[in-house]
Amino acid sequence: MVVFKCMGCGVCCRLSPITLLPHEVYIVKREARRLGLEVSIKPGYKVYDALSRRLIVLSYHLELDSSGKCPFLTSNNKCLLHGRAKPSTCKSFPYVPKEIHYYVDRSTRTIIHRSVYGISTACLFVKKFSKQIEEAVKAYGIKKVFPLEYSSALEAENWRYWYMRMLTILWRSGLVDLYSVDDEVEVEPVNAYEFILSRIIILRSLLR
Repeated sequence: MVVFKCMGCGVCCRLSPITLLPHEVYIVKREARRLGLEVSIKPGYKVYDALSRRLIVLSYHLELDSSGKCPFLTSNNKCLLHGRAKPSTCKSFPYVPKEIHYYVDRSTRTIIHRSVYGISTACLFVKKFSKQIEEAVKAYGIKKVFPLEYSSALEAENWRYWYMRMLTILWRSGLVDLYSVDDEVEVEPVNAYEFILSRIIILRSLLR
């Protein structure tokens, strides 16, 4: 049975901006400071909180550098974050989300997400062994063919679930009032991890 093994080609580090979970932003910035690198991180999906009048950012994008690669990729295709602080999107590649949808239900004061995963055909290993991978996945499942990648994807999904669950709890506790954002809203954005932790402190004080 074929089992995925990274070929170290660096193709995945040049495809597109890298999706970061809110807490990963702090880790990536810390590593950039340690290495003396300049990084550009932009907000992705956001929801609006009418109580704080702020945009809560639930995903971010680490932009590629001027040469079109991840700023943490060296000239010989080595990742400076490998084994230390690599984002979950990178660790799960080529088993990655093809789509991530967020749903804000104001009638039940619930926010949830749904992710659709797939195998990226941009990966050279996937291209080289496409038929064997297809047969192995049918016979043994994704988890067996992409064991570490599946585990990393599951970790990311657990984090996304945590963000959704905590915002739902805060919403039902009256500490936030969430709306979907269809157009760009000119208000201050805040990292969801930072925001949730600050509201948990308030929630705990109310429950005492």
